[in-house]
Amino acid sequence: MDEVKLISDDVFEQIKDFNPFRLTEEQRSLVNKLITDEELKENYAENGLCRNCKQPKRIFYQCSYCMFQQNFKNWTSGNHEIDEFIKKAQLKADIMELIVEWIEYDKFENVEYLAKGGFGITFKAVWKDGPICNCNNNQWEREGETKVALKCLYNSQGITTDFLKEVESNILVYWSGYTVRCFGIPNIQKQIIS
Repeated sequence: MDEVKLISDDVFEQIKDFNPFRLTEEQRSLVNKLITDEELKENYAENGLCRNCKQPKRIFYQCSYCMFQQNFKNWTSGNHEIDEFIKKAQLKADIMELIVEWIEYDKFENVEYLAKGGFGITFKAVWKDGPICNCNNNQWEREGETKVALKCLYNSQGITTDFLKEVESNILVYWSGYTVRCFGIPNIQKQIIS
């Protein structure tokens, strides 16, 4: 996964008092000069700056970057590569459907065997909380009960960077309509992709 792009403290100091929704021509010119990355510039124009992390907000009126950062200490998969993959995916998500999470097994119910395949075993289940769907008063709101497929990989201890790149590709092509949405990486005796 690509590195998360950030603006410098110097750039923040120069534009922090601007209203991104009502820039003067002079301010717009300065913003265009200082923020060269188009994605960061677009996030700034659409959502403004977070006073806490000094970055353009990505998804919500509240800063999702800060909210995810604050939650990093509350979970771990036990696998450094998976943790870093999820963290980067969360920080880069600019729409709800691209948010990926570490999901503990106790968040699922009605787990039932579906099929055995070349890479693992597939189960169906209900994710009790469901995926993040909104943010209100600095609290995540969730969709509630959501039917999901869980894939228990045969060699889950050997998850590689290549495998995580495949998961990333799945997340990115979800919008094509030909792929099942990847909500995250659940914890179920072995690593699973839901």
